[in-house]
Amino acid sequence: MKEEPNPNDVSLRAVARRLDISIMTLYRVLNNVPTVKPATCRRVLEELNRCGYYAHRPTRRRQAVLDFTQHYYLEGLGLRLLHSLSGKNCSCVCTDHRRNPEPFFNAAAESDVAVFFSIPDDEIIRKTREVNPNIYTVTVTTRSSADVTVTADNTRGGELAARHLHAAGHRHVAVHLAEEQPTRLERYKSFYAELKLLDPACRIDVIAEESGSSTAAACRSYLDAVDVMPTVIFFVAGGYAQSFWDDVVRPEPERFGELSIMSYDRPEDLFGGDAKFHPFDRIEFVPQDILDWVEYYVTTRPVLQTRSPIHTNVAVRLVRAGSVRTVSR
Repeated sequence: MKEEPNPNDVSLRAVARRLDISIMTLYRVLNNVPTVKPATCRRVLEELNRCGYYAHRPTRRRQAVLDFTQHYYLEGLGLRLLHSLSGKNCSCVCTDHRRNPEPFFNAAAESDVAVFFSIPDDEIIRKTREVNPNIYTVTVTTRSSADVTVTADNTRGGELAARHLHAAGHRHVAVHLAEEQPTRLERYKSFYAELKLLDPACRIDVIAEESGSSTAAACRSYLDAVDVMPTVIFFVAGGYAQSFWDDVVRPEPERFGELSIMSYDRPEDLFGGDAKFHPFDRIEFVPQDILDWVEYYVTTRPVLQTRSPIHTNVAVRLVRAGSVRTVSR
């Protein structure tokens, strides 16, 4: 016996054709995928409901706490995310767990997601889960025990820098490490391992800049005391390279003018698009790529289940600007 068609059945493909959209876009609307344009969502839902298809129910507004610290670069990233989330059915509270922990934990207790732009340690992550076992934790740019960590691929970046300097013939490298730079060790470890693999006999010195010191003071202290001048200095964060150029190289070009310099990060992300800066060979990434991934994890909040950490790496690349000279081995 032939089954009679149900007059209440709705052909999703026919709806998609009427709206001149793909069937996949229609399915994304049904599954509340946040990347679909709001105008498209409205058109789809209105058409489906006009046909008698129960397609949508109001979703609960997601609660997020964005935790900051006194860090210029991370604060800038966090404010951009805050602006973007404001239009994505998400209510945000801004805190600083280092300066005032009580408001942070109060907000975390009532939030779905905690996004750390504050370089959290494992203890903070643990206490956050104590006040709210169901909270989803995301750390930006630095490693942690959070559910999700989104960073630039610092391992790949260090390797690219090492290969670049090795190809240019540099066998005596000084690496500047500032205590205030949270990803310095990730970048340095991969750089050191790769360069030693390529040239086991190479020399790698460390210029340690303690918190509260200055780049010029730390570098001058090293350069005045070193027995043999390195051929290149690698700064694992870009702002320090510019400070070294302005405060050390430019005042004494006869002494330091032949010193190669390699850097990290896009200068426009550090100083703004209108600022004047010296172009260095560098490892760079696009910060917006980090924010896009963080926004995805905030708005979709993948199932926790066994709570296995997710580490998302954003692509990095080598940019040549002529500040690394080729030297004879």
